Amino acid sequence: MAKKKLQKALQHDTPVLPRDILLFSIFVRLPVQSLLRFQSVSKSWKVMIYNKEFIKAHRDHTKAMGGKKLLMRSIYTHNFVFRDLENHQVLVTLDEKQLFPNESFQAADIICSCDGLVLLKNFTNYKNYAVWNPPTREYRRLKCSELKSREEPPNACGLCYDSMMADYKIILIFKSFYVVYCMSSGSWTRRTSPPYLVQRHTTLWCVGGTNTQDCLYWSMNKIIKNSVDRDSTIVYFDVSLDEVKELSIPNLDFMGEDEVFHLASVKDRLSVFGGRETSTEMYVWIMEQDGWKRLMKICNLPNICRWFVPCSKLLYNNTTNDDEVFVFQGHIDGFIIYFTRRQQFFAINPFLNAHISTSICLDTLYFWNPTLKGPTRKRSRSKLLLK
Repeated sequence: MAKKKLQKALQHDTPVLPRDILLFSIFVRLPVQSLLRFQSVSKSWKVMIYNKEFIKAHRDHTKAMGGKKLLMRSIYTHNFVFRDLENHQVLVTLDEKQLFPNESFQAADIICSCDGLVLLKNFTNYKNYAVWNPPTREYRRLKCSELKSREEPPNACGLCYDSMMADYKIILIFKSFYVVYCMSSGSWTRRTSPPYLVQRHTTLWCVGGTNTQDCLYWSMNKIIKNSVDRDSTIVYFDVSLDEVKELSIPNLDFMGEDEVFHLASVKDRLSVFGGRETSTEMYVWIMEQDGWKRLMKICNLPNICRWFVPCSKLLYNNTTNDDEVFVFQGHIDGFIIYFTRRQQFFAINPFLNAHISTSICLDTLYFWNPTLKGPTRKRSRSKLLLK
């Protein structure tokens, strides 16, 4: 296809590239919003944009360039908002009734994301989930067949990519067992939890795993939770073996007894950030091969939120225009953007102090093989054009 022609042309130092190869190299750099418009220009453009090789190349290029967007949902209005993290502009506001005609997902919780796919959980029925690509509005509903009628909701879940098998997987962790869904086969597998993963009780919330380097990570201290302290155990989902394991080098001695940290992904590596609850300073640590290394210290935290350290969530980190940017989500006060070089904070309050559900996802056309068993919903392309 076009990608192979491009590689062949480059190998032979062709002075003038054919038109379709030039289009391929240009289109692969465009945002999904533009591609959804251009697919209506001509049949040949539509064929190229929806070619599997192009979709994969576009996803890989977007991932390499850090083209991530912020997906938000207000718990009061249930409206979804897709926001650009670099220029702080709202790209498009999506009414959930347009996205999910099925009423069971009109108030779905955003659990986590992997690349361009977002995992949603049914608000009232924990057996029902959906995987969704927000820019293209393609989604697939999933029902866990391995759960009995009276079993309690999961304490944690996650979505990750198996690069060896080129497959996406979903994991749901319960008190004494966990289940894994393989998208390529469309099947669920139930496994008994190892002793270190068995929890005392079911929580009232579902903790989304921290996704980095083809792994999902959680903090364990009697139960799975968002925060990390020096007595916590860090567990991870080994996607190649479908097993949950303990991290071999946790060593959280750098944390003080009165400090609280949170798991995050910084520079595509597992990291933790936090400090004392009411301190104006916060630390970011990153896990290297030989253990934890302190990456940076953030001073003069904003007084926008009194409990910024214990209640914040690190959503995004990227380097743009010679400055490193960190995006934090506060408890009820929107988002705090921190510019490292300038040491400046910038606040965004998108829903007027409303509690919101969020996730970071790639701006990509990617969606897995639609020939798998189970219902897949694809909206008419004429209705997908983002305003």
